[in-house]
Order: sequence, then structure tokens, then C-alpha cells
Amino acid sequence: MNRRQMLRLGLIGTGVSAANILRAAQPAAPEAHGDAVAIDDATALLYSRQAPLEPAPGLRDARAVWSHVPERPDRSVLVYLHGHNGYVTVDANGRPRVPDWAAGDEAAKKGASGKPAAPLVYGLDRLEKKTGRRPIVLVPEDSTLATGSFWAKEPAGQYADPDRLGRLIADCLRHLTTLHHRGGRTYLPPDFAGRPNAPGAAKVPALDRVYLSGHSGAGLPMEQAAVSRLILPDRGVPADLWLFDSTYWSKVDGFVEFCARWKAADRLVGGRRDASRFVCVYRPRTSTEEVADELRAAIAKAIAADPASLVVDHTAENLEKTIRPALGRTGALFVRTELPHDEIPTAFIPELLRTAAS
Repeated sequence: MNRRQMLRLGLIGTGVSAANILRAAQPAAPEAHGDAVAIDDATALLYSRQAPLEPAPGLRDARAVWSHVPERPDRSVLVYLHGHNGYVTVDANGRPRVPDWAAGDEAAKKGASGKPAAPLVYGLDRLEKKTGRRPIVLVPEDSTLATGSFWAKEPAGQYADPDRLGRLIADCLRHLTTLHHRGGRTYLPPDFAGRPNAPGAAKVPALDRVYLSGHSGAGLPMEQAAVSRLILPDRGVPADLWLFDSTYWSKVDGFVEFCARWKAADRLVGGRRDASRFVCVYRPRTSTEEVADELRAAIAKAIAADPASLVVDHTAENLEKTIRPALGRTGALFVRTELPHDEIPTAFIPELLRTAAS
């Protein structure tokens, strides 16, 4: 068995393969549907007016949000921002569907029909089975049509408004408290819709924790979302912020501020329900390493820590004895891994959920 095979066995669980999902892909034009599509008793495709992207005239999929609600969900939401050349749309049967913003361009249509929707690629509908944790999963669209080597990219400015993330989550939860699935019930009970806040402010979702995660090119919107009011101390919700090989973008101020604020509140630590955690996973000797190292130095300075104490090397052999304990106790951690770029979210999301505060 070679090293890559061992690394894969160390973290990646079984599930539906990408090849099987691809065979079910439907590169069809968008269906005629209303405000949301109830797919099954757990999964729905929502359309939120609070989603950060503006659809082109006559289109709507830029506002799509794939959602999954497990049975008896925790008071937590996992928001996943996908990387370049990804999308979130599915049809009424839950199969990948080319988004309308890509369907009019042959290269983009070919690219989208050649891969599954991001939440299906990374098994975000199977987290409860893998981990025993039951977060509500929201995967908002963060890509738009592009040219050149990428058929889709993440435009800047999506979460520049510090209330955007909170409004988006609150609106999606509101949808899920009123949308009926095929079993006849709503996806969520009414109390998940949120609680009143100060006059004129966004409604605060009724949550105990937010898991904000992003892969690859999603580092761009993640940096802005990191300082969303919803996930900062004082009135905010404790949060986990996870970067999955996404330090291509050299602007890191938002990540540093996230760590500095929770540290100042004495609440940047693993294993505590009232505290927050920051984890950056990246590959050594790649284009994400330089910015990851710079970010680690900046965060270490902001929280008065030794930069060397904030990094660990992942292997299949040290997962149980080194990686899991470090994830469980540390408020800011950088993990170097030899896993391939596209396998990192599938591998680490379950581990991060298992080691999150409960």
C-alpha cells in the first residue's frame, strides 16, 4: 500500500462515489419551480433574497442554497462555501443540475455537467451517519460565470456587509420552518426561525454554533465572512471557522480579526461550547503554503502565541494520537496534510465535527 492510499484510508469514510453521482447528473435547463424545491424529507433547494449574489435578468440560480436537515437537528448550522468551478443546484430528485448562469455558455455547461454539485461531492448529506452530529447544512451559491481556465469563479465582495451571513442563515431557516417536505411536515419547527434583536437589526437565528467552512477559491468570500457580526463575541454565536486548502488569496485580515476578537474575550479554545475555533488545513510545498504560513504568523502575533505551536502534520498514522487531540483542545490550529486538494473537505469535515464542542 502506498502513502497516498494510506492517507486516504486514515480519514475518508465510505459513501457514494463521484462516478456514481456523475452518472446521475442532469445537464438540463432549470426547472420551473417556485420559491423552493422540497426534494426529500431532509433535503431542499432554497432561493434566498439574502443570498449575496445577484442573478442576471431572467435567471435565479445565483441565489440558490442547497440545504440538508437531519432528523432531530442540533442547534447548529454548517455553512459550506465551495471553490472554483463548482455549483450547488440539483433537480427535484436531488440529482446535479447545471445552474442557469452556466447553461448559456457551452464551455461552462460542459464543465458543470461533467461534475456533481458540490454538496454531493463532499458528502454533506451524510454527516450524521459519519459523525453522529446533526448540524443543519447550508451550501449557498458563491460562483458566477467566468472565462479563461475556469468556467466559474467566486467574485469579491459577497460578504463585505457584516450582516449578510446572519441574514442569509436566518432567511434560510425561515424557509425551512415553512416549507413542507413530502412527508407532510415542515423541515424545521417554528422556533428555529430566530429571535427578535434590536430595532432595525437583522433577526438572530436561534443557534448555539455556526460552522463556517470554505474550500479552494472560497478563501476569498471566507475572509470577509470571518468578521460577520453573527460569529463574533458579544452578541454573536460561537463559531468554528475552517479553511480547506484555500489560502490562495493573500488578504487574511478577516481571519486574524476573528481569532483576535475571540482571544480577547478569552474564548478562542477547543472543546468549550461558549468558545470558537479556527482551523486551516493546507498542503505543504504547494501554492497555499506561503499564505498559510504568513497567516499563521499573523494569528500567532495577534493571540500572543508561538507560531510553531499552532501547526501539526497530518498522516494516516497520527490521526488518532495527534490530530484529533489537537483539534479538540486548540483554538487556532494549522494542519499540513499530503491529501489531494479535492479530498481535503471530505476527509476533514467529519473529523472537525467529531472534535467540535458539544
